[in-house]
Order: sequence, then structure tokens, then C-alpha cells
Amino acid sequence: MKILITLAWRNLWRKKRRTFITISSVMFATILAIFLMSMIAGMKDQMVDTIVRTSTGFLQIQDALYFDEPSMDHALELTGEVEQALEKHSGRISFTVPRIQGFSLASKELGARGALVTGILPEKEDKMNNLSSNLTEGSMFGPDDQFAVVAEGLAQQLDLAIGDTIVLLGQGFQGMTAAGKYPVGGIIRFFMPEENNVMVYLPLREAQWFFVAENRLTNLIVMTENESEADALAADLQNELDPEWYAVKTWDELMPDFLMAFEVRDAQVKIMAWVLYIVVGFGIFGTIVTMVYERLREFGILLSIGMKRTQLAGICLTETIIISLLGVLAGAAVGLPIMYFFYTNPIQLTGELAEVMIDMNFEPVLAFSIEPGIFLYQAITIFFIALVVGIYPVKKVFGLEMVSAARN
Repeated sequence: MKILITLAWRNLWRKKRRTFITISSVMFATILAIFLMSMIAGMKDQMVDTIVRTSTGFLQIQDALYFDEPSMDHALELTGEVEQALEKHSGRISFTVPRIQGFSLASKELGARGALVTGILPEKEDKMNNLSSNLTEGSMFGPDDQFAVVAEGLAQQLDLAIGDTIVLLGQGFQGMTAAGKYPVGGIIRFFMPEENNVMVYLPLREAQWFFVAENRLTNLIVMTENESEADALAADLQNELDPEWYAVKTWDELMPDFLMAFEVRDAQVKIMAWVLYIVVGFGIFGTIVTMVYERLREFGILLSIGMKRTQLAGICLTETIIISLLGVLAGAAVGLPIMYFFYTNPIQLTGELAEVMIDMNFEPVLAFSIEPGIFLYQAITIFFIALVVGIYPVKKVFGLEMVSAARN
């Protein structure tokens, strides 16, 4: 075996140009596969992060009936049972974000628009999505303040400015009338039109008073350190809570439409990946075929002087393994800094593609991922494709006529 490896290594570097061309084909195939999968994984991570950070969180504790009928009548009562369950698993929880929200009519003088009134604790929201950084005018309220922060789009529609009064009218808990007048203390801008045209923020305590729902929340968001812990934590929290009164939902349960879109997209990605692998395979195959035909005379001479076909086939296979391994390692080594650059400097989209992303409520950015599994999986896949292609020179050796080959 040692002799085969030594001969294969020497054979490779007798024709350095040919070897470099073959290694380069494997290397560029690996870089291309890593680039595509890094981009796709990055886009998925970006979408999940957008949903989690701006909307649902990793998981939520709700009233048992709220998911099927999201109304203020099914607001969650924050009892000791909930607090004890959270305390029991505090080591797995990064932080919690309480919210109470409901639709109301927002008006100024004769103008009126639908608004999503949301009661928040600003310091909690800032930990989750850095909400205060989106302020364009005024300031964010504190827990005891009594003014509203209005989304820029809604403020423009109602011609609201700092110091103006916004009138809110809706339905509170158990059919009570929710009505209030609030000075506008801040204008906040959202990138997504869906949020920018409807959001009105109030301090949590003031919003609970507005909805006549003291000590109640529509949802209590629970944030973990990473997504992988969410499902297990949700199951454990549900076991601690009475299912007749409480429900624990993960982000994918709260956003089934997005989950279905992810599944469709994953199927498309797999098709794209196999098309890429087929193209890559034929590219490597073409290089190997060229290399074999350049060496037919060499193979014929070796067989004619007594080398066994199994030994020659073993040398060819070893050469393919070495070339594949060097190409894959070079591809991963070159691909990593490239992907890291795009990971730290996402590509800003413009034009129609950017508008499509905005319409889907996602930031128009082409993000990349540097998850180690991407590099490992693509490297292993390309390596095995190269090994499969390496069967060709082995088959060629066993079918070779040594006399005619030696005369070429």
C-alpha cells in the first residue's frame, strides 16, 4: 500500500500542470458549492432571525384559546404558575418580553386609520430587536410615561407630529370599550411597510389600562440563546403549565405559512444542489478523461513490462483520491475567507428584487452563513463525486489493450 501511494504521488508531480488543472477543477467545484449553500443557508437564517426578532420570538406563552381566536378576551393572565415555570427553567432562558396588543382605530381630527396598539417594556424590546434605534423623532417612553410612539407611515397618514394627540378607540377585555387620548412623544420608522403603517406603542402598564386588562398579556415571548433549544424548552414549559389554561407555541407553530414557504424553498434548494452536483461531476469527469487519454501510452508500457492491472488500477484510484482530497481542502480553505467576507458584508439588494423582499417583510439583503456544517457537507459531497468519477480510469485500465496502447 505504501508503494502504491508513493508511486501515485510521484506520478502526480511528474506532470505538475496536469495535476494543478485537475486539482483546480475540484477546488472551484467545492468553492461554487460552498458559495451556493452558504448563500441559501444565510438567507434562511436571515428570514428566521427577522421573524424571531421582530415578531414572534423563539417561543411564546399564551392563553390556551388565543392561538385559535386571537382576541383580547383570551389575554393571558400572568399568574404565579407561569412565573414558577419560568423560574424553574431560568438557566435555559435568555430573557422574556411581555406584550399586550390589539387592533384599534387611530384618529386625529377627521382622519382615521387602523392601528395595532402594542404595550411594551422598552428595555425588553431593545434586547430583542433594538427597537429604540429606529426612532427618527422624539424619544422612547419609560415604564411610567403616558405618551405614545407612532410608526412613521401611520404618522404621515394622520398628519401627526411630536406633541400632537392621537385618539385610540377599540375593544378591550371582555367587551369593555378601549378608549384613550395620548400625546405623540416619538416617531419610529420600520423598514417593512406592514409595520410602518400600523404600529402604535404604549408603555405596557398604560396599554393594560387602555385595554382594561390589568396584569394580562396577549403573549409572553421567551427568548433562548439559540433556535435549537426552543422546541425542547417549549415542551418542558408546557409540561409545567396547565394545558387547559396555557399554551406554549414555538415560532414555527406561530408562523405556519412561513414554515411551509421554507419547506417549499428547501425542496427547490435540493433540486438546485443536485443540478450543481451533476454539473460539477461532469466538469471533474471531463478533466479526468483528458488526463487518462494523455497517459494511455504510459499505461500500455507499464502493463507490457509486467505491472499487474490491479496495481495500475490501484495507483490510478490513489491518484484520484489524492487529487480529490487536495482539491476539496483547497476549496474549503479558499472558500472560508470569501464566505466570511460576505458574512460580515452582506450584499445589499436593489431594484425589483429588493421590492420583492420588502413586500415579503424581509430586509433586502443577501446574507451568507459560515456554519461549519456547510463547508463539511459540501467538501464531503464533492469528494465522493470525485471518487465516483475516479472509477473511470480504473475501468479504463482493466479494459485496456496493452499492445495498441503502448504504440500510441
